[in-house]
Amino acid sequence: MKNNTLLLTNKPEMSYMGESARGDGFYGFSDGLHTVSFHVKQFTGRIWLQASIIDEPTDEDWFNIQLMVDQSFLQWDNETETLGVSFVGNFVHVRAYVDRTYLVDQTYSPSVHGTVDKIVLMI
Repeated sequence: MKNNTLLLTNKPEMSYMGESARGDGFYGFSDGLHTVSFHVKQFTGRIWLQASIIDEPTDEDWFNIQLMVDQSFLQWDNETETLGVSFVGNFVHVRAYVDRTYLVDQTYSPSVHGTVDKIVLMI
């Protein structure tokens, strides 16, 4: 069974969390393979992916997924891109987080900060 789930779309906010989506482990798959596509337009910011191995996670049950060799987030600086990333883990739930807390200007403007068209999870 293949499943595509929309993790997050743009919100007129500087930083925000997407909804939780069922990961590979929820369905009992043993390979743990997840692929996520990031679709950004003139985006400035970081995007983190978080996972939980708990059926009904609370805020304390989430942890960051290692997306790059040296960091747990992807970062863009006024870039337009569609990027795919695959990772393995028997995660029950997955979610995305847009983070711009490190930027000086904390007033959201689409012409300055760009948009996240969508983030899609495929298991």
